[in-house]
Amino acid sequence: MNIKIISLIGIVVIVALILLINRKSKLEIIHRKINIKHVDDSLESIQLIWIPNIGDLFYKLTEIEKICNHNTIILLSGYSKKKSKKYKGENIHYLSSMAPVYFLWNDHDYSGNYRDLNALLLDCKVTILENKSASFETENGTKFSIVGLDDVKTKRDHLDYALEERYGDDFSILASYTEVMDSNSSNFESIQVYLFERSQLNGNRNQKTVYLELYNNKGIRKQNTITVLNFEVMN
Repeated sequence: MNIKIISLIGIVVIVALILLINRKSKLEIIHRKINIKHVDDSLESIQLIWIPNIGDLFYKLTEIEKICNHNTIILLSGYSKKKSKKYKGENIHYLSSMAPVYFLWNDHDYSGNYRDLNALLLDCKVTILENKSASFETENGTKFSIVGLDDVKTKRDHLDYALEERYGDDFSILASYTEVMDSNSSNFESIQVYLFERSQLNGNRNQKTVYLELYNNKGIRKQNTITVLNFEVMN
């Protein structure tokens, strides 16, 4: 009787592991809209694709090609592989052939051979947003900026440096791997949207910015997730 119970438990565990591995091998694509106040509806044509931990994806991202258009901007939120020492550029090369690609550092990246990763990203024509801004313009001529922070967890972030390169007081999207703990300041009030992968507990936020955590599937049921973002303009 005991042997049967043990065998049954073993079968259940094996099935659960198979289902878990199968879940992690699949890519989930989530579509989200961000409500913003602006006078230019052409901002709605802009598409941001947020891809976390590109090094943890073991298959070619062919699904992205179906989503991309001429207004797509791809944001890579960290490489990961947990202190990786060897980096693969296949997916990064593939993505950069379809749309402009920008990279945000995380603390795991700095624990690995980050200089090699830096060289790979540059070779793949990826722009690294380490306290820098990337500027764009919509079809109606509205200028906007994506402001990228260096890793927050290791205290490399400097918003004041990043803001120096943006288009004046135009529409600004802030992005970082980890949320800044205290964003209730005058600098952050000039940011309309803040995108991040990991939120901070008890963070001090301001009332003017839209905050959006993009990868909150945690724990044993974690799944590879890509988020496609579009704006919905509220005139």
